[in-house]
Amino acid sequence: MTFVAAVLVSLAGMLIADEACNNVSSMSSADACLTFSNTMERWHSLCRETLLNAPATAEVTVYALIAMRLAKQRYKDAVAGMDQMLGTGKLPADEAAALEHCKVMYGEAGLLMAGVADQLFACDLPHVRQEYINTEVAVGTCRDGLLPVYDMVTVDFDLTMVSYLLGAIIVGR
Repeated sequence: MTFVAAVLVSLAGMLIADEACNNVSSMSSADACLTFSNTMERWHSLCRETLLNAPATAEVTVYALIAMRLAKQRYKDAVAGMDQMLGTGKLPADEAAALEHCKVMYGEAGLLMAGVADQLFACDLPHVRQEYINTEVAVGTCRDGLLPVYDMVTVDFDLTMVSYLLGAIIVGR
């Protein structure tokens, strides 16, 4: 909650300073989530949950940044959890190797989301769509056959998709 409040204050400052991006719609958070209600229901529900404390109406960039920052924090937390699992030394070699690969992919996803944030703040949008897709792929690769973290990765993937779909309101799919 505190994290979301801090994000909202910094984003409100950007918008108050009249630095909003040109040609980016403002809408209610509920309407932003409805734009992809034809996707998986859990993504629509997660969008509503993610934007629960967001401004009632804002530039869509604000909503995309909130979801992106939450996803980025989840990636960081996931890597910490993977480190704990690897630290026990109890995983079979193939699972440990897959987990190490997953850590690398999560690191890449975090860097990509940081790039998306920088581009959204700068209203420099040409590469945002591809970086969202690359993030989706990076996190999604960890879902394949990695049972110890499958549930965590699924939640992270869902938040990645919510972030991507909110960004897609701005840059298209």
